[in-house]
Amino acid sequence: MPTSAEQQPEPSVPVGAGRSARPRRRARSPWSPRAVFWLSWAVLTALGGVWALASPMAAGPDEPAHIVRAAALVRGAPLEEARVGVWRAELPRIYGLTGEMPGCFAFRSSEPASCWDADWGDVSAPQGATTSAGNYNPLYYAVVGLPTVLEPRLGTLYLMRFMSALLGGFCIALGLRSVAETARRRWVVPAVAVATTPMVVFMNSTVNPNAVEAAAGIGLWLTLTIALREPDDRLVSRRWWRAGVLVVLLVNAKAFSPLFLAIIVLAAAVLAGWRCVRAALVDARAWPGLGLGVVGSVAAVLWILRAGAVSGAGIIAYPELTTAKALNDVLRLTSSYVEQQFGRFGWHDTPSPGSVYLLLAAALGLLVLLALAVARGREALALAGVAALVVALPVVLQVPNATQVGLPWQGRYLMAVSVGVPLLAGVLLDARSPVTGAAARRVSSLLLAVVGVVQVLAFGENLRRYVAGTSAPWFEPVVDPWQPPLPVAVLVGGAVLAVLAWVVLLARVAREADPVPAPAVDVRPVGAGASPEPAAENLAREQDASVASRT
Repeated sequence: MPTSAEQQPEPSVPVGAGRSARPRRRARSPWSPRAVFWLSWAVLTALGGVWALASPMAAGPDEPAHIVRAAALVRGAPLEEARVGVWRAELPRIYGLTGEMPGCFAFRSSEPASCWDADWGDVSAPQGATTSAGNYNPLYYAVVGLPTVLEPRLGTLYLMRFMSALLGGFCIALGLRSVAETARRRWVVPAVAVATTPMVVFMNSTVNPNAVEAAAGIGLWLTLTIALREPDDRLVSRRWWRAGVLVVLLVNAKAFSPLFLAIIVLAAAVLAGWRCVRAALVDARAWPGLGLGVVGSVAAVLWILRAGAVSGAGIIAYPELTTAKALNDVLRLTSSYVEQQFGRFGWHDTPSPGSVYLLLAAALGLLVLLALAVARGREALALAGVAALVVALPVVLQVPNATQVGLPWQGRYLMAVSVGVPLLAGVLLDARSPVTGAAARRVSSLLLAVVGVVQVLAFGENLRRYVAGTSAPWFEPVVDPWQPPLPVAVLVGGAVLAVLAWVVLLARVAREADPVPAPAVDVRPVGAGASPEPAAENLAREQDASVASRT
């Protein structure tokens, strides 16, 4: 007995039938969630790897400090506090050199990276190296620092970047696997593309714990909302194990990560409702994954308390920043924070082209407005609440201590929360959007195309900035350009291919969400009132039931 539209023979249509049968193209076999995970991990790692080679070493924000922290941890070099907020370790000279590398081009976007005249000498000789990240949680550094057991040279530093790209790609791929386990994903897939901004990709290509914080945030938003809103008896255990791993990676990233985790959990709970939350909590199959997340969270909080990672300076260093002035300044900087989350590279000295900000803002705005238009009470509350927190948290976390520490906030600090805005919008649209079928496919394809263009434009601008400087012409030779590890043409081609692979992969995952309709054939005479709808409904139910079997 046929079980799908592909197996049903096309019946002949007698004269006078209401509709004529047309041969249908056989649908391609869908990718399993496991295949989606491996493919997306590979593509995201490749994209991050190309970015890693397109930026000179130590061009990421605070990258020298994080490189030294990772090298000291993995190599077993003790960190000694040289002065307040600065630690020192004896390491091979190559790691200390990272503090000198960006000196001539950081904060000067018109200066190419070739300005640094390297004195390599004996890069393996022991030398003191300093870091401001000496009291940061060690989990991220234990991963990205693994290459430091190799011979100390420039290639080792690039391998550290690749480890960061590998870890970030892993986190996002876990979230996409959760998406691939659902039948309703036409909107959430392009939302993943919008959430994975050029800044997320850039941070993944550098040595900085903000990378894993943002990437794990994307994975956790997806996995947690799906586990709560769309429970599946066959997938309970693996989904909650997945969530537990992502919680551990997120909460142990930086000092404010436990707060961001609490926001994600609360928003997902509000979105799903108490009945779904209670069902998850009483299901023993979810307990091991939940337990892993709880243990990881407790460990993170204990580390923060022990290391004093969020303590204030205790000295009035900025007396001019009264509460009123600090509040005004932070609100005025809100648009800058959002710009940084979209894509502002280097030491925040390299903005993306203006079209990148416009296109991303339009894509994000479309998702949010459509979602708010169809959302119900608590769903709208969850989405609007997260969006409001993106604006409010920099105020709450800076203004009370502004006279002591100033206004040091940067947009990348909040990406673990801000990525939830498009992701929640996508989840809501998949559940409630009246835009379905061909119209939804066209909008989804348009959003993915926009993201592809945005990623290529941002990559090109970042590469141009370091090769020639932002004041140099685009297509004319320049004097003394920076030479990246691979030829510029190879990097550009690699970036285009990686972005194309990312967009095509997402398009395929989104397209598989649409049930293949049963042949719309009416074999009764005109007026008999036959309807093809039951067959289509049965096929959709079969597709929903088969998703888990492909995992």
